[in-house]
Amino acid sequence: MATLKRIFHPTDLSAASETAFFHALKLAVCGRSSLTLMHVTEPHGNVHREDFPSIRATLEQWGAIAPGSEIDAVEELGVSVRKVVSHRKDPVEACQHYLESHAAGLVVLAVHQYAGVMRWLHHSVSVPIVQNAGEKALLLPHGVQGFVAAEDGRVSLRNILLPVAHNLRPQAAADAAHVLITQLGLTAGTVTLLHVGEAGNAPAIQPPADTQWEWRQLVRQGNVVETILQTADEINADLLIMPTEGRNGFFDALRGSTTERVLQRIACPLLTVPA
Repeated sequence: MATLKRIFHPTDLSAASETAFFHALKLAVCGRSSLTLMHVTEPHGNVHREDFPSIRATLEQWGAIAPGSEIDAVEELGVSVRKVVSHRKDPVEACQHYLESHAAGLVVLAVHQYAGVMRWLHHSVSVPIVQNAGEKALLLPHGVQGFVAAEDGRVSLRNILLPVAHNLRPQAAADAAHVLITQLGLTAGTVTLLHVGEAGNAPAIQPPADTQWEWRQLVRQGNVVETILQTADEINADLLIMPTEGRNGFFDALRGSTTERVLQRIACPLLTVPA
């Protein structure tokens, strides 16, 4: 089973980004993955690596390593950590430049729902932060706790909603759901495959065989965005997974799309998967 081995977390060092940090760190620990934290400041900004969230303090609080542990304790968990300070005027260009030479399997970032971007990206919606189609992105809306508890790292992910349609190759999103479930070591839960439209037009999805999770089909009619949001509320979704057309850049894929409109109102994290 594939895992998310390279995780990239851009942070503006705000409380909103801290929630995304907890998710990025938990996924890195569970997958024994590399984790890169990146902050972009002005060319003469005074930001240092010590200003980033503390990996060791968080893992000590979670009980993953002993109190007062040295840096080697993190490495013994199988996690390699890099903290990057970039002195560029445009944070989106800085992230894009970094990803061109350091490929990531997953980007984890906080978003403000009014624009669907991090606070310090709100002037650059049209500029892609994830240029290549191979990168998934876990988006944590401001004010949403998500499925990783800050105080102890406990994971509360039992209900996943996955809207499916023929034109977006939904099998890739279903496979991504399985990878996430497996990486987090979750043994029970439900993935709801939602098709908005006629029952006869619902795409065929091959659920994984090696899981105890329930994969159920749900067909509804109505406005796509409203139906997705209503269903997410009804099933108490802990995570929404949506395939996106990512070949022209991540934010280009979101801008004006169903995904962006859902993101502006969803009350849980959203994982985008390039189709």
